[in-house]
Amino acid sequence: MSPTVAQRPYSASAACYGVLLVSFSKHSHQRNFVPLYLRHPHIRVVGVTDDVDVSPQQRAVNVQWANDLDVPYVEGVERGLELDDVDIVSIGCEIERRAAVAELAALAGKHLWIDKFLGATVAECDSVVAAVVDAGVSAIVPSYAYGELVRRSRKVLDDGQLGELLGVHVDIMFSKGWPRPIPEGDRDRPFLPPGRWKFPDIKRELLTVGAYAIGLIQACCGPIRQVYGHAGAFFFPEHAALGAEDFGTLTMVDDGGRTASLCAGRIGVATDAMGGPSRAWLVGTEGSALVDVRQPAIHAMVRRQIVEADYAPTADDPMQWASGPPLLGAPIRPDAGLAEGLEDLVNAIDEGRSPHYSVRQARDNMEILIAGYRSIVGGTPVALPLSV
Repeated sequence: MSPTVAQRPYSASAACYGVLLVSFSKHSHQRNFVPLYLRHPHIRVVGVTDDVDVSPQQRAVNVQWANDLDVPYVEGVERGLELDDVDIVSIGCEIERRAAVAELAALAGKHLWIDKFLGATVAECDSVVAAVVDAGVSAIVPSYAYGELVRRSRKVLDDGQLGELLGVHVDIMFSKGWPRPIPEGDRDRPFLPPGRWKFPDIKRELLTVGAYAIGLIQACCGPIRQVYGHAGAFFFPEHAALGAEDFGTLTMVDDGGRTASLCAGRIGVATDAMGGPSRAWLVGTEGSALVDVRQPAIHAMVRRQIVEADYAPTADDPMQWASGPPLLGAPIRPDAGLAEGLEDLVNAIDEGRSPHYSVRQARDNMEILIAGYRSIVGGTPVALPLSV
């Protein structure tokens, strides 16, 4: 059940954009977007909708959120788009449904806030890009380019002290879930190829976490031309049983010959006091720098807090999709990336332009990930752009 939230009163004197929330699937961050919308002076939530044939459980979650927000719940996305005052569609359904919803909303002339991925395939992503361009709407995938790690890394590069950039390495790991021994029969299970992303209780971690790292690499490097990937070791039986990765690594080469690499995924609860590393190494001709988004930080090393912390995930959220790990510290500057993304979208709508991180870049992000998965399965580097 969603928490009870109170919506900010509407200010008739300010320009205001109505947001329609499509689905509160646990495969999305829609629940995290709501507080952003409620705080923004030019945003108002006007409704919740989802497909008619969603599961009864999903419908119940959607309805609860609509009730908490005191807005209507509409069965069927097409009907939801017909609500009065819908300007922006916030898409939080599963990745396999995302492209169809985005195209439908763009065709209706609505601006788009899309959670993480445009679609499940490169072809679906291409269709969304075409729909956005044809409709002339503003569309943003906010997760990748507005965060504190990207902001700090770009500042270091823009200062010029590193000289010409030669390479980048990014580590982004989430300290979530309960690692356990892998059953003998699952240790050598074949690695699951790309294309199957959604499961009831797990996510593909290289996909969902690696996308953040690729967003930073896109901000630092040129277009990626080659990808080489590794994955297949496991901390979690839930992943091993399906051959779906806990974590993975990608090594990339851009069009200028720069090398970029990443390590991304899930490392287990209580393995990091700050909830998981989030850092980048920038190597240039004149120097190098480590950018750590968790530092500087305030650490409270209190014995009771450490010893008595309940590290085990709850039974109804075993992989901690909707909850975070116990934290023993907090960065001095909180990450306001999603709020920055929302501000960029509002400004883009006002100015009739594309946001700074466009759906074209989001499409390229997905292509890099799919190339990485193909490389892992095939054991060889994969060239970009992909032919199919």
